[in-house]
Order: sequence, then C-alpha cells, then structure tokens
Amino acid sequence: MQASSGSNAPSWLIYFLAAAIIVAFLMIASLLKQVNELKGNSSERKREGSNLKRDLHELWEGLKKNTFLKVLSTIFLLLIGAYVFFGTLFKVGVDEGYQPIQPIVFSHKIHAGDNKIDCQYCHSSAKHSKHSGIPSVNVCMNCHKSIAEVAENTVVELEDGVVLGKAQLDLEIAKVYKAAGWDAENLEYTGVEKPIKWVRIHNLPDFVYFNHSQHVTVQGVKCQKCHGPVEEMEEMYQHSPLTMGWCIDCHRETKVDLKGNEYYAKIHEQLAKKYGVEKVTAAQLGGIECGKCHY
Repeated sequence: MQASSGSNAPSWLIYFLAAAIIVAFLMIASLLKQVNELKGNSSERKREGSNLKRDLHELWEGLKKNTFLKVLSTIFLLLIGAYVFFGTLFKVGVDEGYQPIQPIVFSHKIHAGDNKIDCQYCHSSAKHSKHSGIPSVNVCMNCHKSIAEVAENTVVELEDGVVLGKAQLDLEIAKVYKAAGWDAENLEYTGVEKPIKWVRIHNLPDFVYFNHSQHVTVQGVKCQKCHGPVEEMEEMYQHSPLTMGWCIDCHRETKVDLKGNEYYAKIHEQLAKKYGVEKVTAAQLGGIECGKCHY
C-alpha cells in the first residue's frame, strides 16, 4: 500500500520529478551552450553564405559529440521512467470510486437519507465485531413486509444516467420478496428462498487487520468518516482510497476519545506527559505500529 493519503503516487516520488526537472534544466542549458557555440562562427557563415541545412547538420553533429548532454538525457529518462513506473505500481489495488452493479437497486439516499434509517440498523454487527456485515433479507423484510411499493414520485438516478421511476423500483422490491420467499398477495412466506448475491465493494488485503467495533464503538467514528456521504448516494461506491497512508494520516489526526474508558484515561495521562500534548492522537497511542494492522 502507498504512503500518501490519496490514490496518487507517494510524496517521495515528487523528489524524482524535481530531480528530473533539474536535469531537464541542465539539458536545456547544454543545448543553449551548443547553439551559442554554433553562433560563434556566424561571421564566417555570413561570408560563406547562410545554409540552414548545413547549420542543422553542424548542430546535430555537435550534439552527438556532447557527452555531458548524453549523460543528462539518460538520467532524465531514467528519472521520468522511475516516476511513472513506481507511480503506477502504487495505484495497484487502490479501488477508490469502485461501484459494481448490484443484483438489486438499493438506494442509500432513500433509506439512510430520506428515511433517516441508522446505518447500524442494517449493519448491526459493525459495533460488535470486526466486520460490519451484510444485512440478511430478513432485515429488509422488517420494513418491506409492509411496504410493497415506493411513493408515487420516487425516482432513482443511476450512475450511467438511467433514471428509474416508481414502476421499475416496485420491481426491485419484488426481487426482495422473491429472495425472502414472501407471497405479497397472500401475505405469507412460501418457504422457497433465494439468496441475494450482493457484490462486495470495500475490500482490504488479507494481511490487513481492521476491526469495525474498535472504531465504531470504542472511538465513536462515524460511518461517513470512511464511507463518505452514504446518505447522499443512490448507488454505493468506495469513497475513500483505503490505503495504508490514508489510515495512518487519520490516526495521526484523530484525538483519542477518553469518555468512559479508564484504561485510556490512565495511559493518556502518561503519554500526554511523554509527548508534551494535551490530547494524545491514535498514532501516539500506538496506532501506527506495524503490528496493530499487520501480524
């Protein structure tokens, strides 16, 4: 994972670019020197008569003999190549903006935004376990058992510009009924269920440990901190890069919440004296130690 906060190349690659600019400057200076040397014989050329083809040939021959310019050109190409190569490598696995097509159109804007449904009503395990969990179809049926259709003027605009109206959205609710084995006419379960194969959006590598409950329950981190303005999303997508640098930056900025936590209160007092600060960050509490996330 990269060491910067976004999905671009890490900051240390900027030094490569700066070095490349310096080398380019030296190359230009060397070229100007070559041109000036060529102009030094201008008086002789005037006597012999101007010849553009001859002048360009002399300039080219002079450049081929300029060892300093050859070395600078090689260094310049190597630096630019390294910048592009490493910058590309550090983007591998960064899926910021990833928005797969789901089997059922589910609008977070309607549920979390318009209807103010708390995130943890559906993702209830986020405050108790490592994973936030994907809600079972039974959770959907808690509401949709009584809601078989959307309001008359309800619309959902998808990312590709497609706008779904009431007729299409009612069909999406019907998919939920089919998955749950619910007979909407007779208001009873048929016993024939079909699981919904949701496509996972937020993925971390296997070697990364992340505990939702530690962040949501202990620290009180809001879902939007990592997942963005979910209540405004018609279709869910990966809002943050979820890179190592992005997590580290957050740990360096986030102050430790001491409310109702005697352990943190005690260790916070010790660390505050050690670092000479009033509020200890998650990083100062050990939040950037390798073993915290990789073990």
